[in-house]
Amino acid sequence: MNFLLVLPILFPFLCALYLFFREVEEKYRNRVVFFCVLFNFLLVLLNVFYFKNSFFHVIRINSFFDIALKVDLFGLVFSFLVSTLWIFAAVYAMGYYSHEKNIHTFFVFFCATLGAVIGLSFSGNLFTLFLFYELLTFVTFPLFTLTHTKEAFRSGYKYLTYSISGTTASLIGILLIFNKVGSLDFIPGGILSDIAPHDYSYYLLAYGLTFLGFGVKAGLVPFHSWLPSAMIAPTPVSALLDAVAVVKSGIFALTRITYFVFGPVAIMAFNGNTFALIFILITIVAGSFLALHQKNLKKRLAYSTISQLGYIMLGLVVFTPNSFVGGMLHMIFHAVIKITLFFCVGAIMHVTRKTSLDEIAGIGKQLPKLMWCFSLCSISLIGIPPTAGYVSKWYLATGSLQYGNVFVPIVLLLSALLTTGYLFPIISTAFFMPLPEKKPHVHSLDKRMLIPIIVLTATVITIGFLPNPLIEVLTRISNLVM
Repeated sequence: MNFLLVLPILFPFLCALYLFFREVEEKYRNRVVFFCVLFNFLLVLLNVFYFKNSFFHVIRINSFFDIALKVDLFGLVFSFLVSTLWIFAAVYAMGYYSHEKNIHTFFVFFCATLGAVIGLSFSGNLFTLFLFYELLTFVTFPLFTLTHTKEAFRSGYKYLTYSISGTTASLIGILLIFNKVGSLDFIPGGILSDIAPHDYSYYLLAYGLTFLGFGVKAGLVPFHSWLPSAMIAPTPVSALLDAVAVVKSGIFALTRITYFVFGPVAIMAFNGNTFALIFILITIVAGSFLALHQKNLKKRLAYSTISQLGYIMLGLVVFTPNSFVGGMLHMIFHAVIKITLFFCVGAIMHVTRKTSLDEIAGIGKQLPKLMWCFSLCSISLIGIPPTAGYVSKWYLATGSLQYGNVFVPIVLLLSALLTTGYLFPIISTAFFMPLPEKKPHVHSLDKRMLIPIIVLTATVITIGFLPNPLIEVLTRISNLVM
């Protein structure tokens, strides 16, 4: 059954190569892309049904240079999330880019990025994860520079600089781990056993380098500024980078090193969780405060993402079952909610050419379906009961209290108030401010853009009312790694 591990990684790259070497007309290209994402979703689904903790050495030179693939429950959850959202992103992008020229490059690297993220999901050890993580940097770089403007290239090179610096730090950390342990395999609960007190500083350095290095893509403050800069890219690119591909891959990597390499027991022994918690709490609060001051709609959502990613990372380092489940729930919920919010903002910009909060007064009267979807997803992100955001934040808060940390729930409450402060002005401006005397011209919205938004909004509402299946799966993972 090893081919089931390889195919979901290989197939998107083959589709990307096909599109790269054969530029075709729009309709045919769209069919190829849709077939690619749909078939890849089915391949991931096959791995779900035939889940047997499969393991496969692709190339093994020695215990370090070992490219290995593995399907475990955590990797399946992440790959299923990614492959599902990629279908919606593909349909939305086809509507967004309809009849536009010179966007063939987008769909080439759109497919390649899917392959890189699935490869990351199915990585069997830290070396393989590092390779796919680095590959992800290079296949997403052309998406940053898609418009070929000076701002786009500046943004792309900034992303490249931050990412390569982060992966360099991670590589040093990986080498430090291998030097002591002689293994980089992913084992639930970690590969470190008894750590002598005189090695605490050594492992703290290794954990700090890998956490901060992989944290670059996860928007960890102070390594976050590449993310708002990426908003210069077209909305389908911004949505993928901000909601699914890059930042969630960072979170996935952080989860792997925390729970499958070091392990909670070892990290608490050398106080690595305290080190990480400082950066995470700063990320949560700083991201929210920075979002409040942004007039540009996409940048406001980008800074929001930085704060929300802090919630997820918080769940990783508190080390209680509830906090882990809450962090993983928020990873899933945030991905679905944020990609929908970006789709909504992108649709507004697409049909009105308006990009700023000051320019969308009364737009809810012209685009009611769109703004209702935006409003419902915003309420969920804030965490108002009984929405999805409330469920994940409840688990995070109770997990922190189990840990004996009262300060964390206070920070979560403060950030929820700040989230209200930067999302509600968009809703109130769109619905309650009068339209200007000279009404902005609104182009018709392509159904391929509207349908994904409506379906994803319905999904957000559904998982808020029926979160138990997800909670059960994530509790199983929590039981394995704690």
